Amino acid sequence: MGRMATTTLPTRDQLDPAYTWNLESLYADEQGYLKDFAVAEQDIEKLRSFHGRLGESAGTLADFMEEYWRLVAQMQKLGLYANLPISVDQGNQEGRKRAGHFQGLAVRWSTAVAFLQPELLSIGHEKLGQFVKQERRLAHLTRYFEKLEANRSHVRSQEVEDILGRLGDPLGAIERAYNSLANGEVQFEPVRTAAATGNGQEFEVGRSSYGQLRMSTDREIRRKAYISYSDGFLNYRNTLTDLYLGRVKQSVFSSRVCGYENTVAEQLEPREVPRAVLDSVVETFRKNIGVWHRYWAARRKILSVERHAEWDIFAPLSPEPPVVPYGQAVDWIIEGMAPLGEEYVAPMRRGLLEERWTDVYPNRGKRDGAFAARAYESQPFIMMSYHDDLESLSTLAHELGHAVHGVLLNEAQPLPYANYSMMMAETASNFNQALVRGHLLETLTDDNARLAVLDEAFYNYHRYFFIMPTLVRFELEVHAAVERGDGLTADRLNEIMRGLFQEGYGDEIDTDERTGITWSQFGHLYVPFYTFQYAAGIAAAAALAEDVRSGQPGAVERYLTFLRAGSSVPPVDALRAAGVDMTTAAPIERAFGQLEGYVAQLEEMAAGR
Repeated sequence: MGRMATTTLPTRDQLDPAYTWNLESLYADEQGYLKDFAVAEQDIEKLRSFHGRLGESAGTLADFMEEYWRLVAQMQKLGLYANLPISVDQGNQEGRKRAGHFQGLAVRWSTAVAFLQPELLSIGHEKLGQFVKQERRLAHLTRYFEKLEANRSHVRSQEVEDILGRLGDPLGAIERAYNSLANGEVQFEPVRTAAATGNGQEFEVGRSSYGQLRMSTDREIRRKAYISYSDGFLNYRNTLTDLYLGRVKQSVFSSRVCGYENTVAEQLEPREVPRAVLDSVVETFRKNIGVWHRYWAARRKILSVERHAEWDIFAPLSPEPPVVPYGQAVDWIIEGMAPLGEEYVAPMRRGLLEERWTDVYPNRGKRDGAFAARAYESQPFIMMSYHDDLESLSTLAHELGHAVHGVLLNEAQPLPYANYSMMMAETASNFNQALVRGHLLETLTDDNARLAVLDEAFYNYHRYFFIMPTLVRFELEVHAAVERGDGLTADRLNEIMRGLFQEGYGDEIDTDERTGITWSQFGHLYVPFYTFQYAAGIAAAAALAEDVRSGQPGAVERYLTFLRAGSSVPPVDALRAAGVDMTTAAPIERAFGQLEGYVAQLEEMAAGR
């Protein structure tokens, strides 16, 4: 037998620290963290002592609010330090211990301040308005109090709010169990190949490596990786079903306790996102699904395969896609974002080159996907798995959109408004991808490189304009079934998922049970109705980036103003001021128009082969 070369993931301690994120920016060591933890324990009790006293005077309320928001910032910082290590190493037992320790503090915190909203509502909007006029330290909280009043019908008694707060930890075990299972305990068969010489290769399949394997130029590697990954989840289909349905039932429970019409309303109303936005995403996707059918057909011709299979979906279209080392990606992203000026580019450059915002490369036990996290007045933290290709460059640009959004927001807004709806967040991240992509299409002249950039565009649209609308359609059906009291099984969930994907694939790709288990691979579903906001975000981003790149007067200033808005205004108002009205289908249609233009280019290339 020939020798088998093995490609395995490094362990965490084998990585170059220069390419890991700088947790020391939060705390230099464990002792610093534990010191702040102890202070937070004392401050939580201090806040508890205000119970029943908030209406005494404007000064008393201001004293409480100052302490409350200061402790919110401190809890964010402690939470990052406690939880980030697990995301990059599921086997880190010390990290798990620290995260569990912090979770206990978080429960004490939420129960200690459970009285806040009920007590503010009992004071009354009129008296709170008088307090704001009397005490300058409350002036910035006008909108905070207005939003609370608007949500009055969904705030329960202090006793009920206290119970809901205490439920956070035990019910949170559902998502924690999913992450432990999906990112740590599900085992995947390695991919083995046999070369003609007798020397084969073995590739380790993991959550942080699968994305690269499914983009291999070797169709057999793609096929085996797809089967290995799908079967890993199928082996746990019943456990994964129990966990997911448990999360859905949790959402049904809380929506009913808090008086929402349904689970969709519970997620959208507090975030001031109209249901019309979700409906526009779903309806426009269904209306334009034929664009995707054309795309699959063109891909099949470019790839020269007789029948397109699911393991071909991420196959590179370019026969020689450019290798993009991390340093090159950093340079291209900085160049691509230049139209926004130094106000945007300077902090991004600093984060990339000096402050180690990014945890760059894959390692064993690292969770899948990518994210950006931050605490108020802390540096951002980006987790990803970089693979020296354009898709990784695009992912980095996306997460930097979140990161710089947070930096600008922290500078512009007080903590009560230094947050945003996911629709705003996904606009900021997808904007970066659109702007950098436009820069690359202008600067790269090689046909293979340009085809690879086009391929990256399709990869992005596929994730946000195909996968995410499909997932939200799945959520709508599953949540409605649970609200009706239907009994759902793994087979039924897989059947729903498979049917939705088959509709999206048309006659070009055949689905099976491996397609059906796709829902279990997305932790996004543990934040109900989070997924549609990706599609809304990419639509808004496509329009705003086009305006900036075309040099439309005022476009840069409007966009930067949007980034600084946070929750100081409703998200649809912030986007409307920036130039897009997400309560209509127009931005979604405009984005589908851009996608159709890319598909037409691909069809031309396919016809010429």
